[in-house]
Amino acid sequence: MSKRDYYEVLGVSKGASKDEIKKAFRKKAIEHHPDKGGDEAKFKEVNEAYEVLSDDQKKAAYDQFGHAAGAANAGGPGGGNPFEGFDGQGFGGFDFSGFQGGAGGGLNDIFDMFFTGMRNRARDVEVALTIDFEEAVRGTTKELSLRIVNNQKQERENKTVKVKIPAGIDDGQSIKLAGHGEVSPNGTKGDLYVHIRVRPSKEFEREGPHIISRLHIDMIDAALGTTAEINTLDGKVKIKIPAGSQHGKVIKLSGKGMPVVQSDRHGDHLIELLVDIPTKLSSKQKKLLEEYRNAGKGRHFW
Repeated sequence: MSKRDYYEVLGVSKGASKDEIKKAFRKKAIEHHPDKGGDEAKFKEVNEAYEVLSDDQKKAAYDQFGHAAGAANAGGPGGGNPFEGFDGQGFGGFDFSGFQGGAGGGLNDIFDMFFTGMRNRARDVEVALTIDFEEAVRGTTKELSLRIVNNQKQERENKTVKVKIPAGIDDGQSIKLAGHGEVSPNGTKGDLYVHIRVRPSKEFEREGPHIISRLHIDMIDAALGTTAEINTLDGKVKIKIPAGSQHGKVIKLSGKGMPVVQSDRHGDHLIELLVDIPTKLSSKQKKLLEEYRNAGKGRHFW
């Protein structure tokens, strides 16, 4: 595979000034640096192009003979510090004025120094875990099988991690497990973030710590009052429905909602009453309702 033109690599014209070449190199090098998720081959290509085009003699030979001049393998002094003057001191505020890209180390050493923190920083790992609604109510423990990058050993390792999920956790919340992320070259460890997804309940809705359910009652029970049995997070309970309850009335069961994570508190269970109006009535039912309406002297009782 033939080498690309060095001017094309840096994205500059053949008549570009040293300053333009320097700025172009700085931009491309950061863009393609492997520690910033770039392509290592392109990074080396950019580095190689700059080492030639930043040196007057090498550049002149390259302009005349192209890659045949052997410029790609040249190891002599480069064209000075490409980061000098950036932000007043150097790239990122670091003073690179003592580095000239010569045989004593060159640009790779500059990048090695600049990216030392990034290379040695242990990366965090993020995974998603889906649980049932009932598991979110009670809390649970799950095992995750992961393949974690160990940069110290230069390999991926199989790892089993137990995740304790607290009662009351909500969809979208995360659990941090310190020290269970990737291993850096110097042995430090990143963290593991487990993002929780909760499958919705078929019976209950959730709003923060509160639980919402709906109860259908007929209009007679709504008018006269009654008792009803409903399901809660703790099992079945009986509730009293007051006489004269209207459609949409909410009955609150205090402290019967979701547990609040890392506390002894609970939310509430809110029961919305849905009053069912019959669509078909027998002749006897119609007669009784007519009598009731007449007894109310024409006033709507509903």
